[in-house]
Amino acid sequence: MKSRLRSYGVFSLSAIDLFASSMGAFIIIAIIMMPDYQKEAQLVKHLDYIKAETGQTQAELDKTVTGLASARKAIAAANTRQRELAAEEDIVSSELKTVLARLQARRDQPPPPAPSRAQTEEKTGSNLVTFRFLGLKTDKTRILFLIDMNKYLSQYDELVWRTVGRALDSLKPGYEFAILGFQQLDSGPSYHRWPADGSLAVMSRRNRIAALHFVNGLSGEFAGGSSLMGAFKLAFNSPADAVVLLSDGLPNPVFNDNLPPRLLAEDITVANTRHVEIHTVTIGDYFKYKGTVEFMQNLARANSGGFLALAQ
Repeated sequence: MKSRLRSYGVFSLSAIDLFASSMGAFIIIAIIMMPDYQKEAQLVKHLDYIKAETGQTQAELDKTVTGLASARKAIAAANTRQRELAAEEDIVSSELKTVLARLQARRDQPPPPAPSRAQTEEKTGSNLVTFRFLGLKTDKTRILFLIDMNKYLSQYDELVWRTVGRALDSLKPGYEFAILGFQQLDSGPSYHRWPADGSLAVMSRRNRIAALHFVNGLSGEFAGGSSLMGAFKLAFNSPADAVVLLSDGLPNPVFNDNLPPRLLAEDITVANTRHVEIHTVTIGDYFKYKGTVEFMQNLARANSGGFLALAQ
């Protein structure tokens, strides 16, 4: 009797042979394709690396472009500042040449002849000295009182008022006078005039009271700095033949063409082409600062005036 298992055995071997052949073919194909897979994997890695490098390069490029723009702005700003400094240098150089030319012209003028003894002595009944005020004297009859109203004189406003009052008491009927207060505020130079139109008023009892009332009204208005250059320009353009300056004698160079006191006195003297007499009265603690007395004395001496110092 034959067993049925033999037929099944043949079929099983055939299936195994088929599977083995397929597997072998697959292995052969896989082996053939293996280099291509490896190349593709390497290409992917290279592509990722290139992408990373490209990103870094773009970031560096952006930084470079930004830095280049900043550098161009900095260069433009530096060029602009250089042009501004050059312009400022030209202005300062021009002003310096002007001042030097004025001083040289002043030096080139021949000195005035020395007055004789007969001209300087006071005589009873003589008209040589027409105005005397605490040692200051002049034969001029048109006088401008120039009041420095900077903030440091605010504590001496009453002394200023009394001093102007004593000066007005020395004026005789028929004299002409005016008052000009000056100061440098943040908004610019400020001036207080009496009479308001800048003219001179004839001395009378009524005008004296009005002038003292005006000076008293300046109390509380003292502020800022001293713009002496601007004040003397107005004074020289007025009809006055003599100026009495009341100041602490410490002008701020910032408000006076950046000139120190000595050069400021020289510049005012050069600008005094009408030879207006300038008398100076130092108000306040003048003994604390050597420069205070020197500036006021030099200014008065160079302009045929007298010097006076008042502490109280």
